[in-house]
Amino acid sequence: MAALMNFDEALDVVAQIGACTPHCDPVPLPTAEGRVLAKPVLADRDTPPFNRAAMDGYAFAHADDAGPRPVVGDVRAGDEDPPRVPAGACVSISTGAAVPPDCDTVIPIEQTNGGDPMMITGEVPPRGMHIHRRGEDVEQGDCVLHEGQRLGPAEVGIAAMVGRDKVLVRRRPTVAILTSGNEVVAEGTDPSPHAIRNSNAPMVTAMIHRIGGEVADASHLADDRAAVDAAIETAAADVIVTTGGISVGRHDHIAAALDAAGTTWCIQGVSMQPGKPARVGVLGDCVVVCLPGNPVSALVTAAMFLAPVLRTRLGLPAGPRWRTVRLEETVRCNPRRTMLRPARTPQPDTAVVPVWHGSGDLVHAAGTRGVIRLPLAASAEAGTEVAFTRWP
Repeated sequence: MAALMNFDEALDVVAQIGACTPHCDPVPLPTAEGRVLAKPVLADRDTPPFNRAAMDGYAFAHADDAGPRPVVGDVRAGDEDPPRVPAGACVSISTGAAVPPDCDTVIPIEQTNGGDPMMITGEVPPRGMHIHRRGEDVEQGDCVLHEGQRLGPAEVGIAAMVGRDKVLVRRRPTVAILTSGNEVVAEGTDPSPHAIRNSNAPMVTAMIHRIGGEVADASHLADDRAAVDAAIETAAADVIVTTGGISVGRHDHIAAALDAAGTTWCIQGVSMQPGKPARVGVLGDCVVVCLPGNPVSALVTAAMFLAPVLRTRLGLPAGPRWRTVRLEETVRCNPRRTMLRPARTPQPDTAVVPVWHGSGDLVHAAGTRGVIRLPLAASAEAGTEVAFTRWP
């Protein structure tokens, strides 16, 4: 049996294993939310494209004189050819309307008498007040969205603002999920007293979708070598992720089947808890990520090893991204292996580790925000600084 790999070394290895040139697809803007941009988006014109009133009120040419000004027109948003405004006069103007070229200042209606002639009831505002200048946000040709940026609602709106109805995005990496175990029953099946429901498949699926991948297929395998061989032979995806079947038991067939299929292993066990049996390798053009079967182990190792593979396939930094937090309570650690525990963060700089009953206790992970990395020690006292990373 190969020696366990150091946890930090395993993170370095997995950060490189999924690297490739991402394929790209043009997608309609309404379906682009959550996708990763493959090409920068440039402004097709100045924004705003004209001097724009930022308040409902009156536009006029600035002067220290606060005397009455006749109202010579009403300019609404969308109006073309704004009127000429003689010296000493003004126009009523709506928010978003084009400021007439003779005007350089807008005063809110609340600071006037609201009549004709218009009287300023307080101090004369500074020149240029309440005008959103042409090109003040971006100028034509400026980059408004960068390559590698994940598109949220704001980014989708920006793309629309600069005239895009489609954007070029990086193709979602496809994943085949193979869960295993005779004790695991399918969704919708009532388990016997000695069976459990399949929580790993939907949990891993949720993480894949959250990162930006796409599940090509999901199958559950009995502890049968022929069935495992057949599933591996027919799996077609950028990434194959398995759960269970990688320990040393007589009925654990997945690692041996992947060996027989020609997998080149980059990681064969990691000095970590939970998740020691985790494996990562390459099978042809496919990356293989083998997670333990216990659900907390599967959750943690998916965050540490599957997520970086998918992110690099999307051309994103592999991660995980760690920040420092302080433990609110004393926590038991492992002096020989890196211990990773799901944790809540009551404050941005503090963490609480829920009580757990081992790596089969998925319930304790409810409400956790991510994973903390504990020191190699028997315990870590309250106030100890530790590394924390959010769930992918």
